[in-house]
Amino acid sequence: MLGPQNAQDFIRALKASSDPPHVGGPSKIDIAREAWENNHLYVPNKAEAIVEWLLTRLLKDRARDRQSNPLCDIRYWDLLAKILTSEKHGDHGRALRAWLVPLLNRVPIAPVILSYLELVASEGSLDVAQYVTVSQCITALWPLAVPKFNPDTLLECFGAAVHLVEAHGVQQPSDCDSQPLNESRALSLIVLSYRASLANAGSKRKQLYTLFLQKYLKSWLEVATRSWEGQTVRSSLEADVYDAGVETMFGLELLKPAADQKHDSALVEALERTMQASHEIVLRPLPRLFASYVQTVKRHKSALFGQGSSQVPGQIADQVQAAAMVFYANLSTLTRAGGDDDFWRCRVSLLDVVEKENLFNPKDDEARALLRQDGDIAVETLNIAHDETHTFRTDSAVQVLTLLTRIDYDLMSTSAAVLFPRLVAIPSVISSTLQYLKLLLEYESKTRNLPASIMHVSEAFSVPHLQRIPGGPRAAYEAASAGPLTSLAFLDELSRAVHSFLTPGQVLETIGDITRTLKDAHAHFLDREAKLSADRGEGPRKKRKKDTSLSEDRTEPEYHAVSFALIARTMVVVLRSLPLHTLTDDVRLEAEKAIMDVHSAVACRTLRDGFLQADCKDSWHWQIMITGSLRLHLGLTSMPGFLQQSHLEQPVLSAMLASISAPSVSQELVVELFRTLLHQCSIDALRPQEVLDALLSHLASHLPTASTTWSGKAHVLSTGAEAAIALLHVLADRWLPHFDAWSTPEQRERLARILTNISLSENVTGSTSTLTISSIFTRLLHDAQFWELLNVRDAFVAQLIQQTASLDKYEVPKLLSRKGARRLPDDVLRFVSVYDILLRVPPEYLPRAMHVDFLKRGFVADILVHKACTGGKQSAISVHHLLIIREFLRRTIAYLGSVENVVTKEFLEYLIAHAPTEDLASSSGADRDVSSVTMELIDMYQGTLVRSAKRGSIGVLADLVNRYSTIDGAESSVIARRASLLLIDSLVREGAATDFPEELVNMLRALYTRLLALSAPSVAKPELRLNVDVLDTWSHVQSLRRWLKEESQDMPTIGRPLAQQLLSWKGNKQEVGALAPVVLAVMLGEMQAATPAQRREELEYMVIVYLAFTRLCGRQDMKLLDTKLGTACRSLSADGFSTVLDLIYDGLSWQGGLSAKDVASLIRLSTIVLHDAPEGTSRVCQAFATKSLNMFADDEHFVTDLGLRSEVVEFLVRQCNDRPASLRTADLSSLWSLLRSLLADSSVHEPSTDATVFHGIVNVLSALVRLRRDLVLNTLPHLGFILRRLVSCLRSLRPQLGGKQSRMVLDTLPRWIAPSQPLSAQESKALARLLTTLTTKTMIRTHSAAAETQKPESLVRPFSKHAAYVLTAYVEAVNDPLCFVSSAIRKEVQPGLFALCDMLGEHNRDAMMVSALDAGGKVTMKALWKEYEKQRYVGKG
Repeated sequence: MLGPQNAQDFIRALKASSDPPHVGGPSKIDIAREAWENNHLYVPNKAEAIVEWLLTRLLKDRARDRQSNPLCDIRYWDLLAKILTSEKHGDHGRALRAWLVPLLNRVPIAPVILSYLELVASEGSLDVAQYVTVSQCITALWPLAVPKFNPDTLLECFGAAVHLVEAHGVQQPSDCDSQPLNESRALSLIVLSYRASLANAGSKRKQLYTLFLQKYLKSWLEVATRSWEGQTVRSSLEADVYDAGVETMFGLELLKPAADQKHDSALVEALERTMQASHEIVLRPLPRLFASYVQTVKRHKSALFGQGSSQVPGQIADQVQAAAMVFYANLSTLTRAGGDDDFWRCRVSLLDVVEKENLFNPKDDEARALLRQDGDIAVETLNIAHDETHTFRTDSAVQVLTLLTRIDYDLMSTSAAVLFPRLVAIPSVISSTLQYLKLLLEYESKTRNLPASIMHVSEAFSVPHLQRIPGGPRAAYEAASAGPLTSLAFLDELSRAVHSFLTPGQVLETIGDITRTLKDAHAHFLDREAKLSADRGEGPRKKRKKDTSLSEDRTEPEYHAVSFALIARTMVVVLRSLPLHTLTDDVRLEAEKAIMDVHSAVACRTLRDGFLQADCKDSWHWQIMITGSLRLHLGLTSMPGFLQQSHLEQPVLSAMLASISAPSVSQELVVELFRTLLHQCSIDALRPQEVLDALLSHLASHLPTASTTWSGKAHVLSTGAEAAIALLHVLADRWLPHFDAWSTPEQRERLARILTNISLSENVTGSTSTLTISSIFTRLLHDAQFWELLNVRDAFVAQLIQQTASLDKYEVPKLLSRKGARRLPDDVLRFVSVYDILLRVPPEYLPRAMHVDFLKRGFVADILVHKACTGGKQSAISVHHLLIIREFLRRTIAYLGSVENVVTKEFLEYLIAHAPTEDLASSSGADRDVSSVTMELIDMYQGTLVRSAKRGSIGVLADLVNRYSTIDGAESSVIARRASLLLIDSLVREGAATDFPEELVNMLRALYTRLLALSAPSVAKPELRLNVDVLDTWSHVQSLRRWLKEESQDMPTIGRPLAQQLLSWKGNKQEVGALAPVVLAVMLGEMQAATPAQRREELEYMVIVYLAFTRLCGRQDMKLLDTKLGTACRSLSADGFSTVLDLIYDGLSWQGGLSAKDVASLIRLSTIVLHDAPEGTSRVCQAFATKSLNMFADDEHFVTDLGLRSEVVEFLVRQCNDRPASLRTADLSSLWSLLRSLLADSSVHEPSTDATVFHGIVNVLSALVRLRRDLVLNTLPHLGFILRRLVSCLRSLRPQLGGKQSRMVLDTLPRWIAPSQPLSAQESKALARLLTTLTTKTMIRTHSAAAETQKPESLVRPFSKHAAYVLTAYVEAVNDPLCFVSSAIRKEVQPGLFALCDMLGEHNRDAMMVSALDAGGKVTMKALWKEYEKQRYVGKG
């Protein structure tokens, strides 16, 4: 049936009582859509009539079920959207606003929008297409209708929007369902309208606040949580929703009770009701809510608290703090309602807000009591710190204490006596404990209260506190030894604090307290041990007093032993760190006497009792006592001035030496015994040979496997293997020079045998902080000290020679002539282990003859290992072992250089014929590594043969070429074909064909013919495939053709099709990286074979393809691309090379339309092209460099963009170092301008520091000073300015600066220095080298004839007038009150400063002191000059 044919029928159809109007006819929505789309149907005000019907229908039927509800029918919304977004709105062209506003006044749309949003929020999934259409309608209607909405209606719409965001909000950036919510403006309009209405609500704000808490708080909290946690980019919609909620709850009218330190309880009650359903919804956004409240109060502080004449300065700040802490108190009631992880996380975050916003006022007693309650709860929680099942709770409790300490140290200072004992057994995985202890030491150091902290530490190890740790005394010892109070990090901090901040008046007090504590712990142990012996009937029994009212001590002596050992471990650190140098002579003598007294009364007596009394050392508690006493003895006797007390009695030493091999002695005690005995040997109290024999015997009998690890903590030593790791670590780290001096040749041979038996090839998975026998040995091999010890080194090398001597009985030709795998020697793995060690040996420490011997034996070992791999009889031999041998061969041949008389023809043929096959492959890719190393070996030897052939010796090379000429396309000849390609590279690299004998050239022509026959059919196919081997062979065929100067025989042009295929490649990235260099090589070959008319087009295409490939390749593949390109550039003509530079320069300009990444790639390309420029192009290179420098200096993009900046700096470094003679005076202006831009002040800073910029600038200046001093002489003020800026970059921000202070400092630093990551000592060392270069005499590098007659000179005299300004920059940096220069940086930069002082002279120094420095600067300069005077050579010897 046709629709209405006139306006009357149309209006009558829409107003009909039934839908459809006629039975069997179209529905009303179809009639309306058809009428709108029918331009021939005239209806007055057609758009208005249809929109009015649509809105009326949506309004009246919004409550129907889903099947008949027009809100769920996209046809209604689609037609409405078409009309509202159409340019035609009626027959008279009436404006949309003219008829739509009166219509919206008649038909309210708020109920329609509200019903739709609630309907969508209640559904499980979001109909994206429908929602987008509805959003278009709301976006068009909302601005026109919203002026008539009251605040209550807007709150309902806002609540519906919140429900929708809660149901379908932004959860993941890739979530396609939630993307329309983020992109649509409809919900944002609703939220913004509500916020605008809220600002003008006046007296209705309280009502809106109440409705919001009752209906929408839960959903709003959920949205607040989502928009804050786990979001790298916050949604603007969710941010607006959060801000609207904050404005609802924290409006100015609602905050006015805060002026009286009161807060409406409705919010807290609503949060409590919500927590009953789910506490997680409330606790997660609660810290953010608290921070928003604080920011709102601070924003309205003047309106809330007034600024009358009676106000005392600073009173408003106090009132803000008080109001915030009242709200914090209300929120704290919520966090204390539970004790699981969510509650603790929230508690920590709330306190973090208090600390960051500085909300605590020390004068506020209520706030102090509130925060102390939080601290008391945290301290109480630490009662279960030893239980690892509550790790998160313990960590949170420590974080609470840390924050309270930062807020105000006095809050928890009274709890130190209770707190330290509870920190004893905290698991080591909780790193926050060390931060907390460091903070405590900092405060105690500032307040000069370190003696109290020291005693708190010692008291923490008392017996009553240790007894609270479940599991008995042994468990208590292990827990406390692994705890933070005995960790090296804490003990280092304690030692540093004691040495730096303990006052002279506190030294004797501290010694007395420690002495008393140690003596009491020792006496309690002896007393309890005596009572226990008496009870067993082994000692005198004392009569008991019957009238005593005290309970008898029934504590086990083990607890007293543990207490003494732990106290001794910590207190010996304090005693060793005492600042005795600050004391007067008489006080220092008194202090030393007290320390000697505790040493003799405690340590020496315990050692005598433990070792000389029968059966004492066999009990565990006596071993713990002895261990603690040994640590105490060793720590005290290592102090300067205590040598007279160092010698132990001879019977004790004999008993100690005898106890090492006793089976009942713990491994921890064994290690301590060896440490003490070695120290006694160093002071001539004991003959070292006996101790070394015992040490070597212990290592040999307990040498661990690679799987044995040690954490570095003595208390965990439980087996002899772990003790052996500890002993080897002690020997390598401390006693190896003494071993070299003390040991006999037999002992050195035993040590060498032990070391060479360690396997380095076995990988151990574990933490990087754990020690293994192989890691210790590897570090030892990398230690220069080990190789400087001649006796140990000779014994070690002799052992390596001895263990490979059996390889000399084999001859390579005979070994290769054997068929199959006959009986192999049993010690193949031992050979591999030796060569694994040799891989880590610095080659400079071995003579050339020894290198040659190991190399010859390596050939035999390679063949034996390969036979073992392919024979399958020794499963322990793998491809990895073959890789070890061949990597050693490759490294040694590369180090020796010429190997013509070492590598034999038979071994080369063996390498080519016995390439690693697929059956040797492993999951780790070792087969690819072996193949790569093998090809490098072949390439090295073939390069040697090519150089010999230039001298006329072509015998071996001729045989090799003849062999390559017979290869076929079989899989077995892949290695031979690759080797032939490497031979071609060597020939092209070494010279032209005319440099070689004609006979050899004719053989190479036959090889060219063979390779052409192998590759031409594959590349000539219509369906060309991207095959690496085929294309690599084809590119080398092109290269060999040009080298032989053969005529082109209509060779196919495949470069462009290959590039197009690769750029559209759908494979993995590794395949693209392997193919890109090969395809580029093919294109370069075709470019060089092109006619001069075609060459420019080929060069343009080559540059474009290079840019495209840089987007696809990784760093390693880029190196291959650069190598191919550099090789091709060297063979370009002068015109072709100039064309390439012109193309690059045209692309560098921003007007070229390239992206920053492509421009960076072009700069990289220009660096490569200039480095590999052909002969006769120096003027072209010079002109290009000048133009490029001018462009870089004129455009700030080259400095501000990270990728561009790194390439520009590399360009400068390469240009100044590789081509210094090409620099001209005109280039200096651009160069100085560019360096100034790189070091210019910036208000914007990158997230991480780019130290390569600093090193690049230093390298550029160093090259100019060394190589182009003639140019620098005319611009010395510029050099001085850049040096001042470099010195200024060494500053670091002082911690805990305010925002304004931090900004003042950051605005004086370059943009590439991040505030949180200052420059390190490596940068200061580089700057020091640059400054010392100013004093070095060098020769200028120029192309002029005068360069041959010049004398070496330096910049000492010319720069002496500018040295004062650089030194002034250093003094200003050191004395800046907002910055600091670390001691490591000051130490490393000192040599450069001394060079400047040497230039300056005393006269200029005095002038600088008077005119340029203030009082603080003069002090710093005097200290620097004093250090300079100490090291200055004055000609007296």
